[in-house]
Amino acid sequence: MNDFFIDLPGVSLEWFGLAHLLLTLGFVLSVILLWIFSPRLKATKAEPFVRCAILALGVLFEWRVFESRLLTTSVFRLPLCAVALYGLFFAVAFKKEKIFKIIYFYAFGSLLSYLFFDTPFGLDRWSGWTFFGAHAVIAWLAVYGVRVMGYVPGKRDFIASSLLLTGYAAISGYAFLRFGGADELFLFTPPVDFLTSLQANAPVLYILLFGSFAAAFMVLMALPVRVFRKETSIR
Repeated sequence: MNDFFIDLPGVSLEWFGLAHLLLTLGFVLSVILLWIFSPRLKATKAEPFVRCAILALGVLFEWRVFESRLLTTSVFRLPLCAVALYGLFFAVAFKKEKIFKIIYFYAFGSLLSYLFFDTPFGLDRWSGWTFFGAHAVIAWLAVYGVRVMGYVPGKRDFIASSLLLTGYAAISGYAFLRFGGADELFLFTPPVDFLTSLQANAPVLYILLFGSFAAAFMVLMALPVRVFRKETSIR
């Protein structure tokens, strides 16, 4: 137990091993259950407490990373998941609907981070729990904003979100090429080994494919919103 909070990796998760699959399944199940049952919180006394509980978990899981990520480095070194977490956190905490509708589309990174995690820490370390916990909070905030707070993104929000991400990626890529450091958006350093060869031999194609991949997931993020719209229109 004394080793739980140290910053040295212990037993790493095996990619698509039993523990990884169960962890991912638990995450997906939590999102589905929140999507189904969270609308019951509307106009109840419990709603502010549940919202604050999710926000508190975001602070708990992210604070140590936030200190080193945002307080000691450039904002343009933030990975997309951090942009999603901080943006959705701010939007839900202070009820900023316009910000939520734009940042919402970046929440797809939470699922990808579960499937293709890039942390050496497993569940025997607090850093492992903070990694997966913070990414879970991204999805919970996205669901909560749509289902409970009624912040439903539209086509204009999708366009604005795409343009913002394109501009952010350009600045982040320039910062990496000009000053070095971490390539947090994986524009030049693939997040998984099987893309390394493609990036080395065809960097332009890699960026085009990686960008198309991100765009496709942003489109998929619009599907739950369409379902929500149909549900509300029927009522």
